[in-house]
Amino acid sequence: MQLGIICQNFPPARFEGGISHYSLRLAKALGNAGHGVIAITSTEFTRSSAEGRISQELRIKLVRGPWNHLTVREIRNIAVAEKLDALILQYSPASFKLSFRLTWALSRFPCQKVTAFHTLWGGGLDRAVGLSLLMGSDKILATNSEIMNLLERHLPFLLRKTFWIPIGSNIEPMEQAAGTPDDIESPVFSYFGMLYPGKGLSLILSTLEGLKNRGHRFRFKFIGGGMLDAQEYESQFRKEIEEKGLSDRAEHLGLLSERDVSCWLQASRFIFLPYEMGLSDRRGSFMAAIAHGKPVLTSPPVVEMPYLKNGVNVLWPRRPTPEEFIESAETLLKDDRHIRHLEEGAGKLARHFQWNRIAEDYVLALCS
Repeated sequence: MQLGIICQNFPPARFEGGISHYSLRLAKALGNAGHGVIAITSTEFTRSSAEGRISQELRIKLVRGPWNHLTVREIRNIAVAEKLDALILQYSPASFKLSFRLTWALSRFPCQKVTAFHTLWGGGLDRAVGLSLLMGSDKILATNSEIMNLLERHLPFLLRKTFWIPIGSNIEPMEQAAGTPDDIESPVFSYFGMLYPGKGLSLILSTLEGLKNRGHRFRFKFIGGGMLDAQEYESQFRKEIEEKGLSDRAEHLGLLSERDVSCWLQASRFIFLPYEMGLSDRRGSFMAAIAHGKPVLTSPPVVEMPYLKNGVNVLWPRRPTPEEFIESAETLLKDDRHIRHLEEGAGKLARHFQWNRIAEDYVLALCS
């Protein structure tokens, strides 16, 4: 098949996030399966040097940005010229302007029009726009259990054209480079992900403060930088580390290369991800942690996901409070047997979210 994957900030881009990295992994996996893939992306974000052929199966096509309603016509022209079998929009409400979203919902194409939903909607007008996108898509790809739960509860008539295809890890385990990271005598555990509200960063700092006050020896690494519109939040977060007296225990590493991220994940005893809205399988940071076979201490799930077993392949407290996270973190810092048990469970869980399986599921959905 000849496929178009639409992502405004397809890598390499001046700003990259979870959906952009997901789109790259997906494009490569589909290409490895023998399908031709064109990544359709915006000059507003993706670097001009990226345009052209990346491999035999993958090409990048830049479309002038910023994107609006007129962009949809340009994408349609690409579909015609390239004789595409399907266009797949990687969708989140924050990723596209209103005019683009509405035009995409209402437009017809000479191929399958597929929308992969990473987030369904925000508030207000986003709900109506999200519904129009659902109705206007030939096929719906739900990339996480939250979206499936919403559709099953509120829009069951759309399930006949919906396919649940979960995300995989955007960071693959890599061989550690010599000398990084080195042993720091104390156990290391880490946070991985972008720095912005909702990630539970204040909960992390309160937990670290409690562990330090109880006399525990540890080092904590914050792996990841802030978003384009959250520089002030990132700056305030760094100040909070100092104000809580954690500069000797917690280090903000910022944005790192994929290899360095993998090295730090491997060096960590466990990964601490206390999402404020609850654990979800839409979280790429969670997928990266289990792909590295790491125990994850996190918040109770936002929706029921039967394959997540508390204490078996992931760990969460009864209530997501600093006090309960401190108790759980203490156990993980001291109990090697529990760590090995969770590592084994995480490794088994990660096998269900491999990119070759995700590519196979995409093809099955497109051919159905």
